[in-house]
Amino acid sequence: MTLAVAAARRDAEPLRVVMLATGLTGYLDAKFRALVERGVELFVITQAKRDNVAYERFPLEDVAKVHAWHEMPTGEELNRLVDGFAPHAILVHSWHIPPYREVLKGREGQALRVCWMDNNWLGTPRQWVGRATSRWFLQPMFDAAMVPCERTETFARHLGFGPDTILRGSLCADTDLYGAGPWPGSELASRRAFLAALRMVHHKGADVLADAYRRYRDAVPEPWDLHLAGVGPLLSDFDGVPGVVRHGFVQPRELAGLFHASSAYVNPSLAEPYGVVLHEATAAGLPVITSDMVGAAPTMVQDGVNGYLYPTGDAAALADRMARVSTSSAARLEEMSAVSKGLSLRLSPSSWARNLEEFLRTC
Repeated sequence: MTLAVAAARRDAEPLRVVMLATGLTGYLDAKFRALVERGVELFVITQAKRDNVAYERFPLEDVAKVHAWHEMPTGEELNRLVDGFAPHAILVHSWHIPPYREVLKGREGQALRVCWMDNNWLGTPRQWVGRATSRWFLQPMFDAAMVPCERTETFARHLGFGPDTILRGSLCADTDLYGAGPWPGSELASRRAFLAALRMVHHKGADVLADAYRRYRDAVPEPWDLHLAGVGPLLSDFDGVPGVVRHGFVQPRELAGLFHASSAYVNPSLAEPYGVVLHEATAAGLPVITSDMVGAAPTMVQDGVNGYLYPTGDAAALADRMARVSTSSAARLEEMSAVSKGLSLRLSPSSWARNLEEFLRTC
């Protein structure tokens, strides 16, 4: 079957989509539901659990078919499941899982195969090797790519995907859940609280944040508290630090409440391909401080307008940005909130679902 025939088949029938995922999160649940609301038949095959996260079970089964695996399935097992669903399109979150690659083999012309990417082009030796070998390894497996931002699109272009086979804006927050504001500056100032939601591990910058918050408290006469949502081995780095409030792992609905009770959001990540949490923060109408390595930073943070960027890993610079925000006037905080809210409106689960459906029917 040619791609043209496959496209005609997608236009003539209700669209059936398989998602090969690495886990379910609140924002994915919101996006998948928005897709089903458009009449798309959805089958999600996903890893059941990941380290340092404890999301509640999302009852996606009430609107879609779901197969959650604990032990690595075989390619034969997954092929039987996918064949039974007869999809028009297969979206893959990660090609590093061998049985997911097995599902893609031999399906050229039968279903549109989409690589759901979020890694950014950094020009590392490994990425250059990937670029050099993509025509033999990657391109035979995929017909198109989904990317969240320009940094990832650059990587996709290096891997051989053309502009007409790249879907942009692939990641977004649950804007219905997190949406709030914009807030009066006096309201934000009265809360006197930074929020950081992250896994307490090195690449998420937990140790950098602990160092920065100590420096910040030493630098300002009336420091704000720091609320932490997340678990992991580096949570102990905050032991004995005044002003730190630990909430442990927080489910999405409760996390939205923390956003709505905070003055500003801090993202200290050392490596963050995109960072949906920045969209969650702007949707909540908060000023945002983030490292410049975060992929969503250019989309969600206008440096010096609705928050600040700082050089990744620089605890002193992060402390400085925290001081700038907490000593800002109420009028300045109000301006930041309004700009954050405006930037957040660029994306939503419903616009993502519409964009994806149109892309899958026309690509």
